[in-house]
Amino acid sequence: MQTRLTEAIRGTASGEEAESILRRCVHCGFCNATCPTYILTGNELEGPRGRIYLIKSLLEGEAVSHRTRTHLDHCLGCRACETTCPSGVSFHRLADIGRETIASRGSRPTWDRWRRRLIARFFDHSLLFRLSIAVARMFRWLLPSRLARLFPVETQGGWPESASEKTILLHEGCVQPTIAPSINLAAARVLDRRGFSACRASGCCGAMAYHLDDLDRAREQIRGNIDAWYPALEGSEGLVVTASGCAAFIKDYGALCRDDPDYAGRADFIADRVSDVGDFLSPLKSSSSFSEKVAFHVPCTLKNALHGDASLRRLLTESGWTLKDAGDGDQCCGSAGAYSLLHRETSRRLRESRLERLDTESVDRIVTANIGCLIHLSMGTDLPVQHWIEVWDEIEESSEPSGSKRL
Repeated sequence: MQTRLTEAIRGTASGEEAESILRRCVHCGFCNATCPTYILTGNELEGPRGRIYLIKSLLEGEAVSHRTRTHLDHCLGCRACETTCPSGVSFHRLADIGRETIASRGSRPTWDRWRRRLIARFFDHSLLFRLSIAVARMFRWLLPSRLARLFPVETQGGWPESASEKTILLHEGCVQPTIAPSINLAAARVLDRRGFSACRASGCCGAMAYHLDDLDRAREQIRGNIDAWYPALEGSEGLVVTASGCAAFIKDYGALCRDDPDYAGRADFIADRVSDVGDFLSPLKSSSSFSEKVAFHVPCTLKNALHGDASLRRLLTESGWTLKDAGDGDQCCGSAGAYSLLHRETSRRLRESRLERLDTESVDRIVTANIGCLIHLSMGTDLPVQHWIEVWDEIEESSEPSGSKRL
């Protein structure tokens, strides 16, 4: 693909990266076959190939039109297109550069810009968010059952006090500690049984703000995390994350900080040391048996960004789990961060399709590996939806001999 980038971006790190990505594209259209929004609409501009043309036009100086902004906003960021591209086009990085271009030109309507900023800052472990969840727990009996079960009154157990010399940083996130603190507690206990002392790594990864065009806020969060995590990581076994969406974004810290000489090296170091909890535990399977039939929803970030779905499936099945295969190539559920708030109809249709494929009538529960998917799927089914690490912890705890801690 020939390119004629504007002088403003030509020669910059982002411009060179965008040009390299664009020139890899051979217009084959294989990407459309796995794109959820293209499959729903059949619209070329709702698929990766069409969006690539729109981003190319932006970088060559074309004004940001409502049409361009709308079609780029409709992208879920699931990265399914990257799995079928024979040329290795890194679409998500091109989309990031396109998003930054739109934000830098200030072309979004004021109401939309503020709506996005408020969503990003509300869910960033804000006081208002925490108070809202506390009120929801207090009056959960007034809520619809599918919503009420997202707010259990009590969290069982506490953070383990480990004397192990091997330490691991466990990323807490922003939404998850408030809505589902049991996930990180379960992960800490599972790690403790394997001889790892889990140390809290607090702070929002920055994904929500970044994908909602609050770029200054996202950069502030990324730099704050690097400052806090880098010294602790030097003496630890790595950074483990229980939300695959956060892990995938942290993996991109090196690319996101490429133009920042003060943070680029440390960002690369952190990106190299981060792993999804399933990847970290994959060599350490459990001998506990589990007789239930489980539908496993593989988050897009786990499959397409971290490429950890196969190892997690193997970990679970070799530990006695019976996983029901959806048979749809693990399509996106429609959560995609704040996407379910901004594009409700598309998100709902994708959730319905995903739940239908998961064959919910023949399983006892659904497990997943990302808090966003967990919340979104819970709103569409009466089946319990849990993070797999919570179930794993329950199994090990129930089968653990009295007084025993290590496996």
